[in-house]
Parts: sequence; structure tokens; C-alpha cells
Amino acid sequence: MSIEYKMKIINYFFITVFLSSGYINAQQLQGNAKANPINKDTRKMSIVDTCNIRVLYALNADNIYIPETYVDLQRLEIGNKLSKYYSFFVFNNDSLCTEWKIKHPLAKSAPSYLGPMGKKMYNWSEYKYSEYFKDYKTNTLTEYARMPYGAEPDCKYSEDIPAIEWSIENDTTTVIGYLCQKATCYFRGRNYTAWFTTDIPISNGPWKFGGLPGLILKIYDNDKLYTFECIKIENGNFTIRKYDHIKDNKNVNRQKLLKLQKKLNENYLRIVGAVSLNGKKMPDPVSYEPLELE
Repeated sequence: MSIEYKMKIINYFFITVFLSSGYINAQQLQGNAKANPINKDTRKMSIVDTCNIRVLYALNADNIYIPETYVDLQRLEIGNKLSKYYSFFVFNNDSLCTEWKIKHPLAKSAPSYLGPMGKKMYNWSEYKYSEYFKDYKTNTLTEYARMPYGAEPDCKYSEDIPAIEWSIENDTTTVIGYLCQKATCYFRGRNYTAWFTTDIPISNGPWKFGGLPGLILKIYDNDKLYTFECIKIENGNFTIRKYDHIKDNKNVNRQKLLKLQKKLNENYLRIVGAVSLNGKKMPDPVSYEPLELE
């Protein structure tokens, strides 16, 4: 039996036990890939900028007032030179696990999860495990993708910050006390409705969105598969940090990364090279709807 085949068997055994343990929610909007249990060491981060504003967004919340009902809690840090958008749940978990390891240096194993991780905590999603940096000077957006258990090494790609063509409308609403105006756009295969506030005249927003004359506080696609909604704005003196290791992420182009992410969500076990044991049938592919269709 080859080493490669043995690794596939071990991989499948790990995932089968994980699935049968009851931790995985059967109804998964974001595919069936499993989150990476290897935490990042938050001591190995460097300061890349400072900021005075941080914006927290709920991703796909069942109840905006209950964080446990979010798929994720995400944070936008808007600095002088760049902005960073990432999962606060994932970063907080990394931080807590790092602290645990410092306090238990002789432990043979460490916890994979500490602190809240949302309603689908054991699921991997590119929208939860990727970090997005916008560099104002070079007009570049870079996605650093932390890949799920057993998949390819962590990846990254860069592109020009998307120039989204918005149509600004007269409708208004209120989001966390801010008067917001409506804007719509078509972006990479989907139609979106955004609510932005000129009370915060910063042309930015969650994920890859931006380009309006104010901060986007809420945005969703017309099918409402994905909704980003601001729940809090923090003002103060903060640092923006980047993991030191991500410079070593594998370089890919955007289309290649999108295809890989879609395959991982649809057919995770086969993509990571798992093989069936004792005649057990591999799970059928699941339906997956990414944000970017183009």
C-alpha cells in the first residue's frame, strides 16, 4: 500500500468520524467543506497600518441581535494606507487558542475551537476563512485564502480593486441609527442592493464592495443568499495586523481560486482525495451558490 493511498484512507477516516459525530449541521448554505482545525498563531503577526474606525458586520444572521445565529461576524478595519476585511470569529478563535497554548506549553494536544464561531462553526467557507486587503496606493485587492482541512496549501491572488458601477436611488432606510441611501449594482453575475451612509464619507464596505460616496452598512444579493449587515462601529486608535506567513501563500489567479473553492464546497471529500472504507458510499455533491459567478 503506497504512502499516498494510506494518507487518503487516514483523511477519509478523520472526516467520516467528524461527520458522524453530529457536529455538522446537515443544512449547509455554504457547501460541505470542513473548517481547518489548525489554528494560526496570533503572536506571528506584524503591524501594517493604523486605523481610527472598525466596522463589524453580521454575515447571514437569522437574528441580527443574536451573534450565535450568524454564519460569521466580520470586521472591516479602515486604515490610512489600506483596509482589511476578515472574520472576527476566526481571529478571536485563533487568539484564544494561542493564549491556551502559551498557558499549557507541555500539553500534547490543544483545542481547535474556543469562543463563538457562529451557527455553522465546523464549516469552511471562503467568505469566512479568507482575508481581504485593499491597498489604496497600488489600487490592489488581495485575497489570502486559508484552505480547509486536507485541501491545497493556503492561496492568494491579487487584482485591481473592483470598479463597481452603481446606480444611486432616492430610497432611504436606517441601519444602526445611520440614515442610509439605496444603491444597486450588477457585480460578477449577481445583482445587489446596498445601503450606504454619507454620514461616514468613506468609500468602502464589506467583502469586495466599495465605490460609493459613503460607507456601505448593509448589502445583499437579490436572491438574498448572502447578506452583510453592520451591527457596530468602533472609533479609537487601532492597529491593522497581517499574519507573517501569508507572504508564502501559493499564488493563483482569481478564476482558478474561484473554481477550486466551488469544487471544495460541492464535493469536498473527493477533492481532498478521500477514499471510501468498507464499501461506504461517498456523499453526493451538494448544491453551492458562490457570490461570484463570473
